[in-house]
Amino acid sequence: MMRTLFVLIVFFFAYSVQAQDSGLSFLRVGPDAKSLALGDAGVASAEGAYATYWNPAGLARPGTREVAFSHHIWIADVRTLALQGAFSLGKKTGLGLFVVATGSGDLEARTAPGASDGFFNAQFVSTGLSLGHSFGRLRAGATIKYLSERIFTNSANGYAFDFGLQTSFLDESVLAGVTYSNLGKMDELNVVATKLPKLFRSGIEFFPFRVLMEADGSPMLNTSVLLEYSRNFATEQTQIHVGLSAEVLETVSARLGYLSNDALRSFSAGLGIDISNLLVDYAIIPFEDGFGGPAHIMTVAYSF
Repeated sequence: MMRTLFVLIVFFFAYSVQAQDSGLSFLRVGPDAKSLALGDAGVASAEGAYATYWNPAGLARPGTREVAFSHHIWIADVRTLALQGAFSLGKKTGLGLFVVATGSGDLEARTAPGASDGFFNAQFVSTGLSLGHSFGRLRAGATIKYLSERIFTNSANGYAFDFGLQTSFLDESVLAGVTYSNLGKMDELNVVATKLPKLFRSGIEFFPFRVLMEADGSPMLNTSVLLEYSRNFATEQTQIHVGLSAEVLETVSARLGYLSNDALRSFSAGLGIDISNLLVDYAIIPFEDGFGGPAHIMTVAYSF
């Protein structure tokens, strides 16, 4: 009976009602509100602190120095906190550091219908570093991360690697990227090791419509479209990600997103405000009926 309880808890934190899902699926949910508002798409254009999750190759962009903080409010008071940083190591190399923690708070434990047997909680942590390097127009990167999970009285540790590439075409008007992430293993949790959600992602971002100021040629309106494909090899799940964004005067952005083949969610939306070196983003993700209210994600990033 206790083994059944552990399995149910792992599925709860998988953010999915699909019975075949793997554990540690918080690794599949990006930390930043911008990318989540755009249908979980970011592999082609990721840069700065958030590149540590989406694509470590984005750390190789010149002049990258940024720190960022994220807060997720998910189902049943499940919360995620993330702290990330990106730092230049010269003109062609960038370093990223991160720690992401997801916790449940107190949940009622039951091994049979009726009164609660008490309370339990669960925590998942991912922390590590990323490195990106530029080879001309091609950027490459890698991430190593330490993973920890604790459910009820059981705990396990493990490790994983991410690898990514980025490039651009037509004078940066088309961006492209590809990643393969969560390659590693976990120790046994109770009696079975949690299966990592190995992910392949590929995507592009392009800018179909721009309006420039007559005085100095700076952008008055800039629109972008993101298209991404992802494959979870642990669950044999394929998803399509679509994101639309419009930025006014390089200050205010409105975003819409769509994620296919997900039992929990489909559409997302968000707003962003860029004031000097401070970028504040918000995303809202409505869940399907029966899963309570929507998710709220807030991120703050500071470039220096």
